[in-house]
Amino acid sequence: MAGQHRIVVSAENNGYVGWQCKLFYYSCVTRTSFQPLFVVHGLGSEWYPDFHELVKAGALVRSAPSYIRTPYDLYVPKNTAGTLLHAVEYCDPDDLIVLCDPDMIFVRSPAAFPDCLSGDYYSYLDYDHPRVRTAADRLAIAWDAILERHDSLCCGVPYVVPVHQARALAHAWLAAVDAFPPRHWVDVMYAFGLASVRLGLPVTLTRIMEQNQFPEARLSSDMIHYCLGDSLWDKRHFFLEEETAKVWDSAVRAERDTILGELLAQIEETRQFFAGATPATAINR
Repeated sequence: MAGQHRIVVSAENNGYVGWQCKLFYYSCVTRTSFQPLFVVHGLGSEWYPDFHELVKAGALVRSAPSYIRTPYDLYVPKNTAGTLLHAVEYCDPDDLIVLCDPDMIFVRSPAAFPDCLSGDYYSYLDYDHPRVRTAADRLAIAWDAILERHDSLCCGVPYVVPVHQARALAHAWLAAVDAFPPRHWVDVMYAFGLASVRLGLPVTLTRIMEQNQFPEARLSSDMIHYCLGDSLWDKRHFFLEEETAKVWDSAVRAERDTILGELLAQIEETRQFFAGATPATAINR
């Protein structure tokens, strides 16, 4: 019998990711019954203030070394695989890790996460690309084995990984990232697929989240991954140190039952919560 699902967020120690983690935490504890764990990858420095605020709010925050170095360059998304490696330390052997990026929120609690290795569908992935094939060759993975499983490999966060598979998958994932010089931001997702094929692990495809590619679209999924953006609102508008605080005081408005409207509403709720104005009470949608 499977254990509990443990939501784990991969984070970097800076203000840009810090505000995203605060938003994720508030969203998770008010829309679901889960308490997320934040694994913060740093370079030996003190936690950014946002992570201390998270701890004061009751969040579980743990440190981990940085995995961004590759044989060729520095690649920040590689930390996601490193998070999986360290998340095992905080789980029971029969648990399942729900691995998330910080730029995600919950609209409502998912009916059920899978009890097996899975990833959520991303329409823009296509393994039939020269750099993916080059990486597969470097890893000695037969190309036919990838094409046979192509559709199920077009996935990303939230990943669900059984703890008993996590260490081996994390090491294979780290190695697969290193097989992609030069790397693009999306290659960490391809590397996950290659690692699963290399280990002979089938991946179940889920459709739990939606992206903000069309921010005015009506809500239709349990989670939002706001990895994209436009001129009206984009997480990258709040990237620099002097810009991060502005995320809590946006003049942008949108209809409440849209993707952007939900995101903006939760940002305002999060602002009030961390300012001490409102408690983090459960919200049923």
